[in-house]
Amino acid sequence: MTMHRNIALIAACTALLAACQHTAPDPAASANPQAGTEAHALAQAACSQCHSVEPYGLSPNPNAPEWAVIANTPGLTRETLTSWLTEAHNYPEQMDFYLVDDEVELLVDYMLTLRRADYQPVE
Repeated sequence: MTMHRNIALIAACTALLAACQHTAPDPAASANPQAGTEAHALAQAACSQCHSVEPYGLSPNPNAPEWAVIANTPGLTRETLTSWLTEAHNYPEQMDFYLVDDEVELLVDYMLTLRRADYQPVE
């Protein structure tokens, strides 16, 4: 099964499970306007094993920067982020990480929502 099919299957299962749950509103969701969107589901399925894909939080893999850090990198543009996701992110090859163009576009759009004018990197 390809990575794309795996991601689609995970996203579909996540959506079905979420539809069955009855919980109080998540306060973190208000801090993340993209929570619950297709892009957020893709980010959770494809990227959250290594990266924190939320506005706040630590990445599970200490070598993988949080998406808020990436999104707020000085000089980052839609074009450079798109290029990085399509051409450079599969290093090392052991990650076996590939995205189709539509997935890249969804993830770039989502990542750019994590930009903050008042962002201060944690040192």
